[in-house]
Amino acid sequence: MKNLTFIKLFATSLLLVLSTSCEKSFLDPVRDDPNNPLSVTEALQLSGLLGNFSYQVIANDPARITSYWIQHTAFTAVPPSADNYDLDESDVNNLWSFASYTAVMNNARILSEKATASGNHHYAGIGKVILAWNMSIVTDLWGDVPYSEAWVPERTTKPKYDSQESIYMAIQALLDGAIADFNNTSNLSPSTDDLLYSAASQAAWRTNSLPKWQRLTYTLKARFHMRLTNAPGYDPVTQSNLALAALANGFKSNADNARFKYYSEAGAENPWYQWTIDDKWNDDTRLSESYVNRLKGLNDPRLAVQARPTVTGSTADVPNFAGAPNGEGNLVNNTISQLGTYYSSADAPVTWLSYTEAKFLEAEATFRTRGAAAAQPIYRDAVAASLSELGVAAGAQTTYLNSRPALTAGNALEEIMEQKYIALFLQFEAYHDWRRTGFPNDLTLAKGALVPSIPLRVPYPQDELLNNAANVAATGVPVGRPALAVPVWWDK
Repeated sequence: MKNLTFIKLFATSLLLVLSTSCEKSFLDPVRDDPNNPLSVTEALQLSGLLGNFSYQVIANDPARITSYWIQHTAFTAVPPSADNYDLDESDVNNLWSFASYTAVMNNARILSEKATASGNHHYAGIGKVILAWNMSIVTDLWGDVPYSEAWVPERTTKPKYDSQESIYMAIQALLDGAIADFNNTSNLSPSTDDLLYSAASQAAWRTNSLPKWQRLTYTLKARFHMRLTNAPGYDPVTQSNLALAALANGFKSNADNARFKYYSEAGAENPWYQWTIDDKWNDDTRLSESYVNRLKGLNDPRLAVQARPTVTGSTADVPNFAGAPNGEGNLVNNTISQLGTYYSSADAPVTWLSYTEAKFLEAEATFRTRGAAAAQPIYRDAVAASLSELGVAAGAQTTYLNSRPALTAGNALEEIMEQKYIALFLQFEAYHDWRRTGFPNDLTLAKGALVPSIPLRVPYPQDELLNNAANVAATGVPVGRPALAVPVWWDK
């Protein structure tokens, strides 16, 4: 079954991408003809959509590039690299044009519209969730981006750039629409074609998987409410209360975790395995020295899960863990730890969203609304959820939890965000939290840095500079590497 599923996934993904990426602009409309993927079933569309979103976006450049910047990882080969901020408009072009706007968001929009017209509301709901989610990733990387005119035929090459604030409003509206779809009666529902929360039949999906999609959607709403805690004109207490209201319907345990499956078969392996272990690209992305030293200083038991022992300096009885200085390069890989197998074995799932994150959101929101004492038990639950998720033994969990200081008015935000930073290892969300809150507050500039500060965004892509230059210029963001120093709207 899994072989057939992945054949279907990648064949459909290829068909969808090829049909939408051959025009001069990523925004060119898909034409309706007998060979167009608009004619395929919602089940085939859904598999391709989820596969592309996981591989091309969730576990691709957004997480990989920013994992260097927030020093989860470091690059050990010859510099310059993204590790010391060598990033320009050509480096992000595929993520914008090929992956996000075409392979994911356009196809999510098509799926949602087709499913709505067919009365298949559960498919429509998933389409809206993925469109909203990928839209959040795009705006959090670039700031103002096309949305309202992105798929309007007469504006396909030169769509206006919507403000990030208006896009966040649209994201919440899409998620509300998805919740309405999930609560609606649907002629057809997914089953095995839902590669995230797969079920053996439509009936089983409605009973077991649909509630998880509903809880996932509410948890995303909470995430995006908290993103705006320091945005201009927004009140952190109000945003926190909105998040807490959403979390009341969000993830309830680690059983809800959204983890996309991969397999030990050619073409179906985990992306981090392909990019950092199997040497399909290189095996030079390793643990950051800053990160390893942080976990050693905390006696954090997650280090042995998040990192592999070094080849040199480890024994069967005494494993050694070491990281690389960010930006240095030209290092001997045998002395530096690779990503742990939990994240980078060939068949390791990729975490999209977790109960752990939901609890950290709740802890932060509770601190902002009710103070440190009220946040304390929720914070402990969040750390415990992370330890349990990674399989840390019960005794080690208790020891670690008891080693953490009690939350106070002075330390609560820093403690919550540092522990969340560790729990969300390799996840794009950790970069947003650092920009939003300033924690961890001890990240230092990479060696050989090509810009004077840790980057705050990515440059607008080459395709937009060629095809939509006037609207790019209207954002006021400079072209190329200087853009890295410009914060996005909510990053104040």
